[in-house]
Amino acid sequence: MAYQEVNISDLQPGSYVVQVLQQSGDIVVKHAGWVRTRQAIEILRKKGVKVVLIDPDKAITTAPAALPAEPIAPAEDFAPRVLFADEWPRAEKTLLQTQRVQRQMLDAVRSDNNIDLTLVHEVSAGLAESISRNQDVLLCLNRIAEQSDSLLQHSISCAVYMAAFARYLNLPSHKVQSLITAALLHDIGKAIGPDYLQMADHLAIPASLNALQKTAKLAGEVSLWISQHCAHLDGSGVPKIAARQIEKGSRMLAIVNAYEKLTASLAPKLGPLAASRQLLERTPHQLDAELLQLFIKCIGIYPPGSVVKLSSGKLALVLENNAKKPLLPKVKVFYHSVHQHHIPPKILDLSRQQEEQIDSCVDLKKFGLDVKNYI
Repeated sequence: MAYQEVNISDLQPGSYVVQVLQQSGDIVVKHAGWVRTRQAIEILRKKGVKVVLIDPDKAITTAPAALPAEPIAPAEDFAPRVLFADEWPRAEKTLLQTQRVQRQMLDAVRSDNNIDLTLVHEVSAGLAESISRNQDVLLCLNRIAEQSDSLLQHSISCAVYMAAFARYLNLPSHKVQSLITAALLHDIGKAIGPDYLQMADHLAIPASLNALQKTAKLAGEVSLWISQHCAHLDGSGVPKIAARQIEKGSRMLAIVNAYEKLTASLAPKLGPLAASRQLLERTPHQLDAELLQLFIKCIGIYPPGSVVKLSSGKLALVLENNAKKPLLPKVKVFYHSVHQHHIPPKILDLSRQQEEQIDSCVDLKKFGLDVKNYI
């Protein structure tokens, strides 16, 4: 049975809530789950939830005491955010494992061998778990990591962005993992040879799908999302299909792919803020406007790992987003661009002071500096 939209006033105990669709507050639901009691529903209502998406197939009609202990609740109610420093080593290990597996996948395609989806699913799950603990850490690590293989860098960056995006939309865990897998594999066909690397994305889709079709266990929706990620809502993309035919996962992949291309650390064309503005200009004829707004809100105006210049001229590495004050993230200052010398590193929460504000994003390479030296 298909998912159903339900007003909060009509929601019944035992319903399996997949996602919050409309709200007046800023509640964040960490994952799908059952609402076991009317008190739980009342809490959601008081927090501003108006409409939710439920899965009727998972509804449980037995007494509340017999319901599984997997209630839907705001993330902060039952899963405290892991501290940045505590998550760092785990996220670093996860990213390194993802890089190793993705390199194996690309090598397999180059050798015309089958890819091992078991490994892909494992690293997809690992990325999702790290993001759920503290997404800023993995976003930061990914942005400062540089690979000589541009295809490897692009696919992993897309996967990290997708992990954060899908979690932010509170999609079911299995859907999050599938979307991460799609992000990792969407350009896999470009590994065939140098000529494919130079191709426009839509021209390489057949090669990617051909490589994936050799793997019997590949979920159909992953291939579908990849096949549609170059489609435009106005029908001008490839394939030329109507907006209603373009899957949500395909729309998400299109946004993630476009953003990463504009801000790639190997050869950034634009800073994060300028990239977001350019992508907004592609709505609604090419990209989904609502999803793009949510993506920008998810990763932040100044994503973790970005280097910014403050109003004083000091340079700082963005560490953590501030959801309520996106222009005032937590940063680490380390260099003075005006005086051209290093300064004692210091963590600064811009939302808790009034002296410093972000002036602009900067490319640290223009100062002859390497961001990895300032972590």
